[in-house]
Amino acid sequence: MKIEIGESLMLSYLKHIKRCILYQANWKASSNWDFSEDAYDNVLYNYNIIVKQQEFYDIFKSELSQLIKQSEIDVIGIDENNKIYTSDIAFHENGLNYGSKIETKNRVFKKLLRTYLTLLAYFPNRKYELIFASPKVNKSTEEIIKDYFNVLNNNFLNENVIFEYISNEMFKEKIFIPTIEKTKNDSDTGELFLRAIKLSNLFEVLKKESSTQNTVIENEFVCNNRTQTTGENKLPLEFIPNDEKIFKRELLKTKKARRIWYYSEKLPIEDIWNASNFTLESNLRGNIYSNNKVRKWKTNGLTKLKLEIIS
Repeated sequence: MKIEIGESLMLSYLKHIKRCILYQANWKASSNWDFSEDAYDNVLYNYNIIVKQQEFYDIFKSELSQLIKQSEIDVIGIDENNKIYTSDIAFHENGLNYGSKIETKNRVFKKLLRTYLTLLAYFPNRKYELIFASPKVNKSTEEIIKDYFNVLNNNFLNENVIFEYISNEMFKEKIFIPTIEKTKNDSDTGELFLRAIKLSNLFEVLKKESSTQNTVIENEFVCNNRTQTTGENKLPLEFIPNDEKIFKRELLKTKKARRIWYYSEKLPIEDIWNASNFTLESNLRGNIYSNNKVRKWKTNGLTKLKLEIIS
């Protein structure tokens, strides 16, 4: 079965962030499945609402029964409370595009509304959260989709149904980064996205080792009297332990700390601070801000530096 990397990401997202205990990619209904008369009446009622809406009247080209039978959901999950999550994802490197902006809008809402009708048919009387996600959507296309999302929510949003559109920076903040953070200690070889991230991290390590001539220990933060960067030009720092006095005391003992460099456009990178020249008289933040990479943090794309004592 062909699995796209975007679908694998959303499967990991539903599993680890939404905590779904059952999940599947490329879900399709079977032609052998039937649904109850009550369920069909509910599906038909909502189908008629959709096709009578001026904004959505032309998105369906098939009859209702054929529409349901042909339904395919990129990723579906069920949590421990029997809530249903679905996700359709479109990853186009140059920005979401199915043709014209109107055609692109129609494809997005056809996916969402067909999925909604399918859930009503095969999973009636549940709570649903339906997601359409795309990591890159150009501004003009984004605007028209969001306008139509307002119409969608006005007609179908209720305490049992949530429609969510996640794109661009929000995709990074709500899906991509949290999924990576939550799965650092997982090693399920069936999750393609996780394997890809771990492979990427592996080559970051190899690249770092090569650049430091077979050692990840850098002797960069030396005691000196250079002026600290001040005000808005300071790179945000995080200490573990978070009490800086305790951190300094422990650093004097261990002479080493783990550094995690966070970037806006790529994954975090770890290395080791060799603080062998650090003394009781040394200024902790002065040493850190004197580092060349820290001084040029905006140029380097850094967003934060985390320092953790190695016990």
